[in-house]
Amino acid sequence: MSVTRGFVQKIDVGRAGLVQVTLIHEDTSTGVYVIRDLDGDPERFNERLSQLGVLRDAMNRAEPVEIEHQPREGANEINRAVRITRDELKCPLNTATVSGLVVSVTVFSQQGIEPGGTETADHADVFLFVPGAGLRNFRLGLQNPERLVAAEQLRLLLDAEAGTRAVALMVEYGSAGTPPRILAVAAEDAEAILDSKDGTEVSGFVETLSLIRITTGGAVAAATFAHVRFTTAPDFTGPGNTVANSPFVPTTLELLVPKNSLVYKLFEAGLRDNLRMRVRTRDLTADRNPAGGTRPTPSETPATGSAPASAGALSHRVRILEAAATAPPGQAASFLLVVGAELLAPIASASRPVWINIERDSLDRGPECDCAEGVPSSDLSAKTLRDLKIPYRAIWKGLGCFNSGVYRIQIEADVALVVKLDGEKLCIHDSSNPKVKFAYACLCGEHLIEVVLDDWICDKEFLIDVYRLR
Repeated sequence: MSVTRGFVQKIDVGRAGLVQVTLIHEDTSTGVYVIRDLDGDPERFNERLSQLGVLRDAMNRAEPVEIEHQPREGANEINRAVRITRDELKCPLNTATVSGLVVSVTVFSQQGIEPGGTETADHADVFLFVPGAGLRNFRLGLQNPERLVAAEQLRLLLDAEAGTRAVALMVEYGSAGTPPRILAVAAEDAEAILDSKDGTEVSGFVETLSLIRITTGGAVAAATFAHVRFTTAPDFTGPGNTVANSPFVPTTLELLVPKNSLVYKLFEAGLRDNLRMRVRTRDLTADRNPAGGTRPTPSETPATGSAPASAGALSHRVRILEAAATAPPGQAASFLLVVGAELLAPIASASRPVWINIERDSLDRGPECDCAEGVPSSDLSAKTLRDLKIPYRAIWKGLGCFNSGVYRIQIEADVALVVKLDGEKLCIHDSSNPKVKFAYACLCGEHLIEVVLDDWICDKEFLIDVYRLR
């Protein structure tokens, strides 16, 4: 005799009291087993009826059974039927934990009760944005033996989709071409997902912020995301919010922002006050799955007995970035998912100016001359004032844009100095440190600051800092 475990899929009672029971085995294969002469042999009538009752209750409650059977007259005849608990079944293998932002949840149901039809278990396809892996597809079985557990898992996923929240999934990887099966669902902090350290950083300004569903070349923005049109600007380089003097061509990017996140509020403020932003984005079209293949799409990951082709229309919300692969040259390549944002003050810093240009050549290299006149030299090579360490007049110039306010110009140097603002001298004030001098001015907009240093030698130290007091 053989012993088999599985779930009852179908019970067929035919003529002459022949009962055929279809079982789903642990390896997802199916087998047919029989109970003969249900209405014959009164001595075993109660035994056969009890076996049928055990199998019927197991099918109604989606509980596993264990049957003992033997071949007889070309069929596997059931000799014993036992209902067992799920604790006796083996644990799932090849599991992993995945955390991500819920992008889409689509529930599928296929009815096939007509003669010759195919019946598949109801399930939900869940698409997550996983940092480092991109858009990933997972499957939640809705006809698990623990129906209340499956319903609660689906509710957690739907709430996470509606509220743009993240979840942690325990999944089991099965055969190739089938989405990993969801075993457990847990709520997580979405901001940890959005603050992903990988991605591309761009700076610029918000042109439009829209909750109207945008369709471009087949790409559809999901309902849980806002569409942002973002124009890039040059990045700041070095201290003091300096912008490099190099050519730059602004580019318009199409961004998707989770509308229930703190990042969305920053974009609202950036649009309302026309503020500069620094944004970290991820292009999901370039993402790869851990196995190295391209990310799965609904059409690439059908399960056995998957939904019909007409059900593909239900999953259109997950086609967020499909246009990137087919976009004509010169058009926007794709939508980018925003995973982080930084909002800057109107002129990039509320307390410090934005320096457009700084000139300090005379401080570092000395005046442009081949030699020092009137200074004897015993060699034949030309010497500059820097090499000869002869004092000279040096000038530091800085052209910057200032937010409206009162500014302090703080200078540390060991020589006498003059501070000029747009060509006009400013009063110099002593500080508690003898080496540090102060100058004050009420500024707004673009101004030129000059510091003239007498008896300067290149080996000396010069430090300047400009910041707003109020």
